[in-house]
Amino acid sequence: MSLSVGEYIATSPDILEKIQRLLSGVAPKEAINILQIIKRLKDIYQNTIHSIQVLEQSEIDALRAIHTDFYDKILKINDEAFVYAGYFLPINHFEAGVFYYKHSLDIFESSTLDSIRHRDFIDVGGFIGDSAIIFEKEFCDKKIYTFEATSVNYNLMLKTLKLNDSKRIVPINKGLGAKSSEIEISIAGSGSTMSDATKSLWDSDTFQKVERVEIITLDSYVEQHNIDVGFIKVDIEGFEQEFLKGAKETIKRFKPAMLISIYHNASDFFDIKPLIESWNLGYTFKFHKPVDGNISIETALYCEVL
Repeated sequence: MSLSVGEYIATSPDILEKIQRLLSGVAPKEAINILQIIKRLKDIYQNTIHSIQVLEQSEIDALRAIHTDFYDKILKINDEAFVYAGYFLPINHFEAGVFYYKHSLDIFESSTLDSIRHRDFIDVGGFIGDSAIIFEKEFCDKKIYTFEATSVNYNLMLKTLKLNDSKRIVPINKGLGAKSSEIEISIAGSGSTMSDATKSLWDSDTFQKVERVEIITLDSYVEQHNIDVGFIKVDIEGFEQEFLKGAKETIKRFKPAMLISIYHNASDFFDIKPLIESWNLGYTFKFHKPVDGNISIETALYCEVL
């Protein structure tokens, strides 16, 4: 994904306008954050080895800390139970962004974190329930509704919830999009994608299988189940904009804090912020990429109404 976004940055004739729109209304500190990511994406596309050789000392220190304080602390109990810091998973797939950085939710203002604690969470792209158990234990006193479209990940999620004796997580074996439908989802290892834009960036050999899944809208689900939405996390492999189309009324009504992944393709990277801005809901924006050894993976847009 990094190379495709880097190529767009390096070659697109409208890149100046895209960057100007992305930085519009953004504080200087946030502008520096996102511009560093943009510069690195362009650099890795243009150099022959497609990597960055120079890191800041703070990044080097952070990477060392991840290995000593995180990866080295993961315990295998048996083939179906692994644990880190009291969090259990049925497979050894502890991501630093989730368990070490806690999705970097401290990016939000403290008043926002206090407010959303007493409202329901929406976890879009629930994977195996890893984010949901973090939310339940540390950030949310209400219910967490976690949507996972693929059957393999959903079944692993059920095991995760059982291992952690979860009481307030509601697992839903459906995807969220712009309208109710059934679509084919391409599955590649632990990842999956419903987005043609993202699919086109991967080799055909990458995908292990295709599964037909049900898609609904967040708007319809929230209305049907009378959910008080305080926070939305979205990481669905380049399908984020389709999700937002089907969540617009919910977002307009509740103005939830949102964490939206924007690293899957160039359109998400540059267009999601202007899309939300066009709704005129009063959102402020921050950009963040945790230090984890990757250039752009886990780059997210943090949205809140202050």
